[in-house]
Amino acid sequence: MNIAWDHWHIEVSSICTLKCPRCPRAEVPESLLNTSLNLDFFQNNISANVVRHMKKITFCGNDGDPIYCKSFLEICAWLKSVNPSLQLVIVTNGSYKSAEWWDSLGSTLNEHDEIHWSIDGWDQKSNEQYRVNCDWNSIVEGILAFRQANQTSYRLWASIAFAFNENHLQRLQDLAKLWQFDAFQLTKSTKFSLKYPEIYNSQDNLQPKNKDLIALGDRFQREVVELSDKVRPGSDLKQMYKNRAKNLITSTKAFGLCHIGAKGVFLNSRGEFYPCCWVATRYEHNQQWQTLAKNKFNLYHNSVESVVNDQFWQTEFMKFDTLECRTKCTKNKLTDLEYVSEW
Repeated sequence: MNIAWDHWHIEVSSICTLKCPRCPRAEVPESLLNTSLNLDFFQNNISANVVRHMKKITFCGNDGDPIYCKSFLEICAWLKSVNPSLQLVIVTNGSYKSAEWWDSLGSTLNEHDEIHWSIDGWDQKSNEQYRVNCDWNSIVEGILAFRQANQTSYRLWASIAFAFNENHLQRLQDLAKLWQFDAFQLTKSTKFSLKYPEIYNSQDNLQPKNKDLIALGDRFQREVVELSDKVRPGSDLKQMYKNRAKNLITSTKAFGLCHIGAKGVFLNSRGEFYPCCWVATRYEHNQQWQTLAKNKFNLYHNSVESVVNDQFWQTEFMKFDTLECRTKCTKNKLTDLEYVSEW
């Protein structure tokens, strides 16, 4: 069973203006490289033919924020010209871009697309407790400018539960509704001392006091509240993911989310290809994957076709013996249809 290629998760830029303390940028800074992909890479190293067969691209980085890619507007415009029904999902903190920039993005996106603004506070002081170096005024300006330019794309306010905002979650949701977001998403993170005491000490000042706001499994948990009657794009894809999972449950082979498509195959800002973003993080336990992606599966040096058809996916890969595979893609978790259909 090969991996699913219809959803690509692309870190178009590893650059970010923020210094969030639980981000790999802060936790493993020694191996960080600030790089971006450009339009030429998409046109020549991915190609229009591949884009025509894609159903979804999620622009979100392990290290960076897509809006800091200098070619981002050009890339989005080209992708939509090649495949207008392609779903683009953009995950961003939203800081430091002008109203004109957001107006241009809004003019490019359509009813198939959605933007997630990652906002954990209700003003500069609260938001920068985690989103260090954010710029509240430009975030608000961008939200309002995009809303004015584009009434069809889906807009989602995404917050992580922390100690500083756990008693203000309704306030955040109310603000999202005031600014006419379509949904409010609350993420329960694992990156706290309760889950990883060896990494985050007992005086973890970011950890919520309410333990129900901490994900105790091996990945985040999310709760979404709808704020408008707009239909969220991608329901057909979620059903496809669920159908694939049902068909694979009885398989005797090992399989993960990469065989279903919900998480998306991952391409980083250096052109390195991975089966998912979890195995692409720059933590030490992923060194084997980093070496493989750099030397064998880099799209600057290898065609998409050669990567897709490499025997690795049928042999060594199917062992699923690396840490992220063993913890996040166990058979029992993949029988959870909510788990297999959420990005």
